[in-house]
Amino acid sequence: MASGTSRRQAGTETRDKILTAALARFSVESYRGASVRDLADDVGVTQPVLYYHFGSKDGILAALIEPLLSAGEQLVDELGASSLPPDKLASRALEGYYDVIVDHLAVFQLVETDKSVRSHPQAGHRLADQAARFLAVLAGSAEHDATAEHDDKLRAAAAIGAIRRPLSLPDVRPGRDRRLILACAAAALSADVES
Repeated sequence: MASGTSRRQAGTETRDKILTAALARFSVESYRGASVRDLADDVGVTQPVLYYHFGSKDGILAALIEPLLSAGEQLVDELGASSLPPDKLASRALEGYYDVIVDHLAVFQLVETDKSVRSHPQAGHRLADQAARFLAVLAGSAEHDATAEHDDKLRAAAAIGAIRRPLSLPDVRPGRDRRLILACAAAALSADVES
């Protein structure tokens, strides 16, 4: 009989295999299009084993994107509590955002390309909430008139897009491309139009 440690290790290995296979299958077929039966076949387990570990297909998706969501929420919380001056906070925010995405790049690319993940009731809500919080932090909370506040949100959205879009490309090289992508994001954040 296997020891408790061996059983836990085998359970962890099975969970990891399921998540790796799910990411691969969801990336090809989409979350909505992938079947639990095919996923179980990919891992070489039965459907009840999948359900034992995750409860449902939704549970698999939740476990798959949780590390990305948790890291992003931790970054937003850290930035919101920061006392850095606005320029340093913006730089820290852009770099932190880039690093969170790169640390979870395959999952991020799934989220970016799969509408069924972004529209998922639980995952989609958390993703949207996190994006709104990050936009608010990046746009700043200084007192502005309505036009300046609107312009700050546009700049922040452009800066976020300058990071997200290149990192969603299949041929991105995160280490090599980091400086250029962050420079583009910083330029978008500081862009100004002469009246």
